[in-house]
Amino acid sequence: MTLPVLGLPEISRIATPELVFTAVRDALIAHAEGRTSVPPPMVLDFPAHAGDCHVKAGYVEGSPYFVVKIASTFGSVNNGLMLVVDATSGTPAAVLADEGKLTAWRTAAAGALITDAMTPVGVDEVAVLGTGEQALLQVRWLRKLRPLRRVKVWGRRPEAVSRLCAAFAKDGLDARPDGLDGAVCVIATTAAREPLPGEAFRSAIQITGIGTDMPGKGELPVEVFAGAVIATDDHEQCLDHGDFGNAVRAGVVADDADLAVGAVLRDGVERAHRSVADLTGIGAVDAAVAAAVVARGVASGVVKWGPLPDQ
Repeated sequence: MTLPVLGLPEISRIATPELVFTAVRDALIAHAEGRTSVPPPMVLDFPAHAGDCHVKAGYVEGSPYFVVKIASTFGSVNNGLMLVVDATSGTPAAVLADEGKLTAWRTAAAGALITDAMTPVGVDEVAVLGTGEQALLQVRWLRKLRPLRRVKVWGRRPEAVSRLCAAFAKDGLDARPDGLDGAVCVIATTAAREPLPGEAFRSAIQITGIGTDMPGKGELPVEVFAGAVIATDDHEQCLDHGDFGNAVRAGVVADDADLAVGAVLRDGVERAHRSVADLTGIGAVDAAVAAAVVARGVASGVVKWGPLPDQ
């Protein structure tokens, strides 16, 4: 039997925002409830080429599949694929040659879900730090969950800031290159290895950090965690190489000060003077999204190799 390979055009038709949001939310809740299997990620660093590669795997209890994912970023170019494997026999079921897009979309969905959940109703302005693909996607996916009127953009390269503001303006947003000025909701999307300017967070009541996804990175000043309600997508990962772990090692917060993102999505959260979400990306979320893509692909006839494994 030939192993089905789905390319980005097929995946893009299947992986609607609704499918991705549902899979990501359900997986994060399952992870918070201990219904997942997620080994530690493997990271390869290529500093000579401004690159890194992440290898992540995961399984959600009850799914017919587990997934092993490769996702790389070299400069501003993302790529990758996901190997979907039958969880009842270990037989490879499909390859999703997604060029890194499923990782980008699940990251955007996870960020949007927790930002929306932890930001007070009525806040319609966000600041995004960074000017890459995730900066654009975090705002676009958050808009699917709540109305946004204005976005402030901060970046180290003025020309990149201008391009991102132009993209947001085409989306109908009031986009301004002043992300350090009094933002209430801040989304950090950089690959920074030193904390971003503290003034960007001075007025923030909700901060979402998604860029610190491997050892050596660190976006958020550790002091933003002091007294905050903290949510992490994976406690151990965020302790090991997330901004939460940086704050713990600095003595700002205790190592048990965090809630699970999935628990916040399931139960809500009490309002505090500030809340911080630290997302490092977990393999169970990749597995859930990939399994949903394959299932819908089979149902729609895009994937053809026989019936799904028994669930």
